[in-house]
Amino acid sequence: MEAVEKNIDNEKFSVEDLAQEACLSKTHLNRKLKALTDLSPAEFVRYIRLQRAKELLEGNAGTIADIAYQVGFSSPKYFSTCFHERFGYSPSEFKGNNK
Repeated sequence: MEAVEKNIDNEKFSVEDLAQEACLSKTHLNRKLKALTDLSPAEFVRYIRLQRAKELLEGNAGTIADIAYQVGFSSPKYFSTCFHERFGYSPSEFKGNNK
């Protein structure tokens, strides 16, 4: 988690980078994360990013696009799609309900 948090705004932070930070092979990282979280490494990174985005939206820390970039998404549209898949509502619906 620390490696993802440290690189949360880096859109190029990859599974390979996470494996290197954790001193594990990609295969070993995948097995460990699957066992601990039931998520693949890519899903785990996205999960952490979306959780942080949700916190930032709750705190009104910027526009949806600003927050998308702050948590490492290169496209606000893709961020909105991932957010909706994870939480069941769009970032704008979430932000509107937390005013």
